[in-house]
Amino acid sequence: MSIKDDILVFPLGTSGNEFKVEGSITQNNIPVLEENYVRKMNANNGFSGERLFRKIASIPIVAVLKARQDGYNLDDPKDLRRFLAENPDYMTVEHINSKRSPNIIIK
Repeated sequence: MSIKDDILVFPLGTSGNEFKVEGSITQNNIPVLEENYVRKMNANNGFSGERLFRKIASIPIVAVLKARQDGYNLDDPKDLRRFLAENPDYMTVEHINSKRSPNIIIK
């Protein structure tokens, strides 16, 4: 799966200046999707080997740009969850919230 689209670029720190990228940006998403699938099938449920952090998604940069162009604010947790619900291939876990205790049990 490749995403190819015209992307609008807004430089930071300007007031109303808009630059349009001529042509299109293309990215091969297959390696990212394959890695997400392998992580999802792994029994660690997204946690690192040391269980210090949990990776819940891996989103290619072109998909991020397209999502922002479509009106998603991926910095907002609600918008991010809505985007991931509509695009489950980008998730590296089955469910973000497993409804279990967030405390890690060490035996």
